[in-house]
Amino acid sequence: MRTVSNPSRGFTLLELMISAAVGMVIVCAAAKLYSVGLRVSLQTSQKSELQQDFRSASNLLQRDISMAGAGALGQQGLATAAVGLPSTAFVPVYPCNGLVTCNYINGAPVAYPVTGGVPYLYSIIPGPNLGITVTAAAGPTDIITVITADANLTMNCYNGTMNAAATVVTFQLPTVLPSTCVLPLSPSGTVIPPQNLNDAVFGLQAGDLVLFGTKAVGVVTGAVTACAPTAGNSACFTVPFANTDPGHINQPSGVAGLQQFDGANTPSAVRLIAVTYYLDISPSDGVTPRLMRMQNGKAPSPVAENVVYLKFSYDVINGGIVTANQATLPAGTTPAMITKVNIAHMSMRSQGRDSTSRSSLSQYGGYEGLDLQTSIAARNMTSQQEYPIAGTAY
Repeated sequence: MRTVSNPSRGFTLLELMISAAVGMVIVCAAAKLYSVGLRVSLQTSQKSELQQDFRSASNLLQRDISMAGAGALGQQGLATAAVGLPSTAFVPVYPCNGLVTCNYINGAPVAYPVTGGVPYLYSIIPGPNLGITVTAAAGPTDIITVITADANLTMNCYNGTMNAAATVVTFQLPTVLPSTCVLPLSPSGTVIPPQNLNDAVFGLQAGDLVLFGTKAVGVVTGAVTACAPTAGNSACFTVPFANTDPGHINQPSGVAGLQQFDGANTPSAVRLIAVTYYLDISPSDGVTPRLMRMQNGKAPSPVAENVVYLKFSYDVINGGIVTANQATLPAGTTPAMITKVNIAHMSMRSQGRDSTSRSSLSQYGGYEGLDLQTSIAARNMTSQQEYPIAGTAY
């Protein structure tokens, strides 16, 4: 008798189990492949965004630091790279936002470096361990301040006189510009006339630092507390330097006070650009660390988020010997001797965190991370050290 197979009998239980197992393996492999691809895509996106933020922050740091000392404290024909600040009543501090506060570094103001009991304004002001601590293992971060002269606002084209109380300076643009007045050129090559000191964009603003030449002590510094034109004369400006500025720069009496200003009808002023870099925590979430940039009396601006570490070291010249990679300046040196700024560490981490790969990213606790280490030559200060003016002691 012949047996006829039944084509409709279906799968056996063994065949069904084998098929299910094979299908499960394929589905798990596909899910794993998708998960890996998704994570790689996320990491690539984070790295790309991190590199863009990193490049933007480092370029800005490099631009500002490389310009330190440009036409600033050596303006007025002086060989010095430092200006003494008055401290008769208060200790001068920085960085300050207009007439509001100086409490931006760890919630407190920072005192200027002191040499021989006198606070000084330098072209580069180091701030080792003055910044916030983002991670306890890394320790406190650094801050740095660089000073340059504002070449766009031609204050040396103006004549200036100060009142008897040394709290107000009146600037007048003469009909015939003095020989010391150097006007910038536009991209087309035409001469740009002197800007009005109360110009909304280029003019003086509250918090600006102005360097005045004097016959007695070389230069003195004042902080603008307001700026307004004299009534009826658009070319004459009365600028107050009241002793209520939060940085305590305007202390009229004393060796380095504004009473020393004797620039009657003498072009002897230049606006300084003071830029400070430091880390803080974003107030929006109370967690995200940010690299901040503060210029003169303007409100601080965030440069990059998730900067978790910032450290500088400095090359200084002392008796012709360059001392490399010092976290703080060696004995016998001052910030006026700095020729190079080393970004020892600027560490950034990604915004997103990958908890599954902490072992490979343990340095950043599961975040993607980058660390910058580079050196930036302060061109103007290096030139000053290599070609000092005869008879000048450094």
